Amino acid sequence: METSPSESDDVSIEIPSKQPANGNNGVVEEWDCCLKGKEITERHERHRRIGKVPPLLIKGEKGRRNQDYYEPAVISLGPYHHNRPDLAQAEKYKLITLEEFSYNSKKKIDYLYNKVFEVVHDARKCYIDGSTDDYNDEEFNRMMLRDACFVLFFIECLSLSNKKMLLHNEYLGALGFANVVRDIFLLENQIPFVVVKVLLDLRFEDKGEEILNGFFNYLNYGEVIPREEKVLEEDEHPLHLLELYRSYFISLSSSFGLSSRVPSRWRRWTKKTDAAEDYDYVKRNRSFASVMELKAKGIFVKCSYDESTNEDIKFHSRCCYGELELVRRAVSSNSKAIYLNMIAYEICSHNPNDFRVSTYIRVMKSLIVHPDDVKELRYSGILIHSLGRDEEVVKMYDEIEVPAVNLYMFNQLRRGIEKHCKNKYKTWAAELITVYFSSPWKTVALLVASAILFTSFLQTYFTIRPLPDDSNENIVKLLRLCARYKPPSSPA
Repeated sequence: METSPSESDDVSIEIPSKQPANGNNGVVEEWDCCLKGKEITERHERHRRIGKVPPLLIKGEKGRRNQDYYEPAVISLGPYHHNRPDLAQAEKYKLITLEEFSYNSKKKIDYLYNKVFEVVHDARKCYIDGSTDDYNDEEFNRMMLRDACFVLFFIECLSLSNKKMLLHNEYLGALGFANVVRDIFLLENQIPFVVVKVLLDLRFEDKGEEILNGFFNYLNYGEVIPREEKVLEEDEHPLHLLELYRSYFISLSSSFGLSSRVPSRWRRWTKKTDAAEDYDYVKRNRSFASVMELKAKGIFVKCSYDESTNEDIKFHSRCCYGELELVRRAVSSNSKAIYLNMIAYEICSHNPNDFRVSTYIRVMKSLIVHPDDVKELRYSGILIHSLGRDEEVVKMYDEIEVPAVNLYMFNQLRRGIEKHCKNKYKTWAAELITVYFSSPWKTVALLVASAILFTSFLQTYFTIRPLPDDSNENIVKLLRLCARYKPPSSPA
């Protein structure tokens, strides 16, 4: 018989002697370093897992409207959506891609199965507890092999422009093929990268970096062209493909690319402003003007073609104008789903990161509020989209919910833009340039009007105050002296 303790009983809780006084200090320091863009020397030990979409993200009006963007439409990858009846057609196609992968890699299926089986226990640990209990090691390993071979076969065909890409149309249809990319980058549709890496090395050996580079470039720029960016860093171990693409998608610094030539007086004032706004979330998180509004204030958008830098967004305040450099990005019908799932990944718990994608999307939401903003970004070479109308791009960014951003990054950019806009000299000079020098005809009209105004002023002035009578004689004498003047001959 169990008895409950009385009020007089002493209750004690034993704390292990090896436990530090405050074991959360390491966690706090790691998060603080991530948010401030500093290098993490010692990571807090945690077991990262392939999570599911946070329930709070699909609540509210926008969340419910975007719920379909977190669920696969054509193919399931991993255990979370496995054996769904509406995705059964793709399961048959996985067997075909497995055979194609085996044929192209010149490895038998049994050999591929055994190589994946070597990491099957590590792969099982990557998922939430209980999500893989329905599968024994053999079933789970078979699922990992088929799913990973499908993903790599699709990436290979797209990156190398392989004609076998037509197999997707044959077995999935054109509409199904169009949705494969979005399904590969769903948060709940991820395969542990440890499995992908094993098959990637077996198939491509030392060319796996180039294959992933071409695939990611297709997503970023709409073209399969090898670039200088590294995809797989030696000291990085991504959990899955979505995490790897997120690190490749955008690079932001804690200073957000503000010009390094900042006066010491401005730096001291910035520190005071930062301290005053540290606990004012509304001030730090407020938006700034759109593209066309910034243009009216003398801030022009510019495409950043220097892809070797680590900062893909930069703001420079020049003498009479400002420049907001943005990296070139392609927007397609799959972009919304990919953006939403990268944001969902960033706000998952136990996952220290710098919210770089959330911050980038928030910047774009501030810049794009009207079709004219999209038009200006297209003309500047910053935005390439295949959504048909510019209104669709505005609608896409408006429907994306960004629950959290990196205030260290976003606030630096916003403050730099606001400081430039508050400078009346720069805004007046910008107004002069944008209104009167925006085209050659306006420039000619301004010069003609200025000449007419100047001659009218001279005419009025000399009408009121005419020249003396002997002034003409003095001018004639001066002209005659100038005509008779001869320079002295140089000595021989």
